[in-house]
Amino acid sequence: MRINNVILDWFCLINSKGVGVKTFWALMRTFGSAQEALAHVSIPYPRAEAEKTLKSMDCEVILANEPLFPKSLKRSNCCPPMLFFKGDKEILSKRKIAIIGARNASLSGRSIAKNFASNLARDFAIVSGLARGIDTSAHLGSIEDEQLNSAIAVLPFGFDNVYPRENQRLFEKIVERGIVLTEVPNGHAVDAGMFQARNRIISLISEGIIVIEAAYKSGTMAAAKLALDFGCEIMVAPGSPADPRNLGSNTLIQNGASLIQNYLDVLELLGTDKCENREKQLELSEPASKGKPNGLGKKTKILSLLSDTPIDIEKISHHIGGDMQNLLCIISELEIDGLVVRYPNNEVALSGR
Repeated sequence: MRINNVILDWFCLINSKGVGVKTFWALMRTFGSAQEALAHVSIPYPRAEAEKTLKSMDCEVILANEPLFPKSLKRSNCCPPMLFFKGDKEILSKRKIAIIGARNASLSGRSIAKNFASNLARDFAIVSGLARGIDTSAHLGSIEDEQLNSAIAVLPFGFDNVYPRENQRLFEKIVERGIVLTEVPNGHAVDAGMFQARNRIISLISEGIIVIEAAYKSGTMAAAKLALDFGCEIMVAPGSPADPRNLGSNTLIQNGASLIQNYLDVLELLGTDKCENREKQLELSEPASKGKPNGLGKKTKILSLLSDTPIDIEKISHHIGGDMQNLLCIISELEIDGLVVRYPNNEVALSGR
């Protein structure tokens, strides 16, 4: 990391006892610089400790007064003074769309998220939070084309605590083909408020938010409402009202969010010039995953991936691993239990029971 006196001053000020983001900016307005403000802080953060922490992080930092720092983030009175990053900071100059949604997303929802991301990555940087479910699928879509550097991941914690652990490899791929951001230095204590802060950054740096499968009371809904307050375009892929994962997202549509059925709807809403072919529809294409269910029984895992929207059984097989014959036996058992419905075209969905 390049470390100069200005970076050290800003880091020491924001980490001084009793100084939060709002106090930081109040001090900056009053004294004109972090160096001057530090002279008026009762317990300033030790400079030697700051230098040690920054050197250990193996990353770069961008201050809020630098040209590439997201301008939309500065509109918030909770704008972080600095963002730590790994990857290509030039991506921050691109137009940005966030794709967010349920961690326990259905396989259909994950496929839709990946499809949106892979198609929109040609025109936008795709922002998400590296969480399980919709976030993971959005990131996978955004790095699918190795020629595009269009992935932005925002972490809730420092680089020493990539969360969830299972996404460590995805984190590394995004560093190679995009950028990973956090406002949290290494070694920082973890608390639940960091997820809200992460969602705030995602919302404020994006000109549009795509919501896929959001429960009524969820971090996704909180992020969408925050983005709405700042005039961000909220776009929702609708889902079955029988699935609680869609209650929040469908409510957003009721309250005026834009209903989107494919990525071309997004291009039209955000004013791009690539919306000529209105008949092209979603092609669900979740990449194969060799990982096997861990901890949950296969029946529970399969049910968690399903929604009321029929999905090809082969896609379920690719996602959970294992042989097809075993999967068909499990689905037959679930059908006998009245939990799923089989369709003639080798598709299956929740029964809605």
